[in-house]
Amino acid sequence: MNKVKTARAIIETEYKSNKCIITIKRTKYKDGKIVNEYYTLPGGHVEENETYEDAVIREVFEELNIKVSIKNKLLSSYNNDLDRYEDFYICNIVSGIISKGSGPEWTNPDVEKYGSYEIVYIDIHDISNYNILPTNVKEELIKRYNI
Repeated sequence: MNKVKTARAIIETEYKSNKCIITIKRTKYKDGKIVNEYYTLPGGHVEENETYEDAVIREVFEELNIKVSIKNKLLSSYNNDLDRYEDFYICNIVSGIISKGSGPEWTNPDVEKYGSYEIVYIDIHDISNYNILPTNVKEELIKRYNI
């Protein structure tokens, strides 16, 4: 059986005159109460016969309505908790306006089952103050930005 593979983007941009990365805040609920909040990077599953690079470009468009180009790969890792391979890419915005896309994270109305999603810009100097998952990527970002 093939392991699941995911590709995620670290999208560097300027927001309110600060250098930021774009994240998606995930809030999970049980019985109407918040049970978990964390931030993840845009991206998702690599489909059959698709490269990691093609997947990250496709997924970012589905999630954020923007086209990105890949600058370089930041990290390849295996996530034991989720039992999957993950690649993370530093990306630039090529075109489009960041907004909720057509992916299932925005179109699925069952918040109790799937949680809620919100686009959040995180100033690179504040990364250590956020629960960014996976933690090994957060650590790499802290090193990258010397914070």
